[in-house]
Amino acid sequence: MKKVLLFFIFTCSFVVGLNAQVYAVAASKADFAKEKSKGIITFRFGSDVLPETILTNSENFAENFTTVFDAAKYVGTFTMKENTEMNRLMLGRLLIMCGVEVVEFDGAQLPVYQFSNEQLK
Repeated sequence: MKKVLLFFIFTCSFVVGLNAQVYAVAASKADFAKEKSKGIITFRFGSDVLPETILTNSENFAENFTTVFDAAKYVGTFTMKENTEMNRLMLGRLLIMCGVEVVEFDGAQLPVYQFSNEQLK
């Protein structure tokens, strides 16, 4: 019986681990449209995305946008140097480099590449 219980606990832990995804949450559709037009985009990140990871990786995109991260709220604010499609698409690359797999947007969970192609262009 002990072996069955341990096997059950191990199996549940494994399944939960597979379903966990690193995520970011975008603003509502209307708010995101305003952010995009202004060139200042915010994301609330899951606790599995470390602030250091975002700040360190964003250094690679210093010519595209500036990054401010509020560690208490886990919110990153990205201000485009020039509000161009290319600079916004680089934000999608930053998300991928930080290990973000899913962006919650408008009630749906989108893979980062899909969010980038549909919303950051």
